[in-house]
Amino acid sequence: MEYSIIVNPLAGSGRAKKIWQQLQSRLNELNIVYQVVETRYHGHAVDLAERIAHRFASAAATHVVMVVGGDGTLHETLNGLIKANSSLPLAYIPAGSGNDFARGYGLSQDPMTALQQALDAQHPTLINVGHYYDAIKQEEGYFLNNLGVGFDAAIVSQANASSAKKRLNRWHLGNLSYLSQALGVLYNQEPFETMVQEKNGHHHLFPKTFILIASNHPYIGGGFKIAPDESLHSSTLELLVVERRNWLITFWCLRQFARGRLNHSRFAKCFRASRLHYVTTSLEFAQTDGEEMGSRFMDLTLDTCQYPFWGTSLKEKKFN
Repeated sequence: MEYSIIVNPLAGSGRAKKIWQQLQSRLNELNIVYQVVETRYHGHAVDLAERIAHRFASAAATHVVMVVGGDGTLHETLNGLIKANSSLPLAYIPAGSGNDFARGYGLSQDPMTALQQALDAQHPTLINVGHYYDAIKQEEGYFLNNLGVGFDAAIVSQANASSAKKRLNRWHLGNLSYLSQALGVLYNQEPFETMVQEKNGHHHLFPKTFILIASNHPYIGGGFKIAPDESLHSSTLELLVVERRNWLITFWCLRQFARGRLNHSRFAKCFRASRLHYVTTSLEFAQTDGEEMGSRFMDLTLDTCQYPFWGTSLKEKKFN
């Protein structure tokens, strides 16, 4: 196989640049054929992936697009490839803050091991990908991890603006950046109204929504289990809705969230389906795969598709 490698040198607060130097040495030792491009600005990976897709449009059987960066870089690359109607397999070397996709798929957090997982692959694996359409903005996109509105999106916004994130990334504690912002958001975040429509047409109204997260696999925020029953190999998404109640119940819900048990709490409502539709009635922060979507009203329809991924899974090896 030949590889087109997209590197985000700023991922993980600059840690990805050092990781790429180590990976490059290993690739050269093994005489792997590759070409590399680096991202220079937010959204650049979308454009780079589109160009690669067009250049190697007829080489899906022999060419892989590899990402060295964080979940955000992977998110952009996936969207660029799908935008170009590409079927080039996608590989990933985790070098960001959260690296949640790596956990969901079964990739090592050690970059050299993750590289070997890509090199060991013999064929692509089809994984589930979330797709959203916002009827208000007439906007669509794809996500690998989560699409969140409200609480988690506000945490992402504050964490991205925090200087503490860089310090924690240097110590490989990116998940604490997420957690460290939670209390501030908890105090300031106002509840909002959400309407969820099921496939049978039944409507559920949640007037005091606090947490609203659609997940494609278990992890969020650098390793917290938000949807422990979800999998990249299923054709469903899980929508978790939690309403704001008194402070005691709210803190209890956050404790359950940290322990990976919130979706089984009696204070949470879960919808699991291959198609979801929900509407918010106030301006709220939103995020997808840790990428900020801004503050907005949302009329979202979510469904799923599949995309080829290139890499062996540690979960499969453990099972075998």
